Amino acid sequence: MSDEPRTVTLPGDRHLTCDTCDNDRFEQHAWKLQTTGMSFMNLDWANRDATCFVCSVCRRIHWFHL
Repeated sequence: MSDEPRTVTLPGDRHLTCDTCDNDRFEQHAWKLQTTGMSFMNLDWANRDATCFVCSVCRRIHWFHL
């Protein structure tokens, strides 16, 4: 994933803007979606990933399952 802030194009050719500050540049990260059942069985590694875009100004995290 990329730590360098960039503009993000979502499906349908829509551009992501921050809900908090209207910024249009984000860092992209992938984070695990943890579930109680998988954690109970020590299988956290098997959980799905979410694509997250972190606003480069206010640091708000925008979560997506793309």
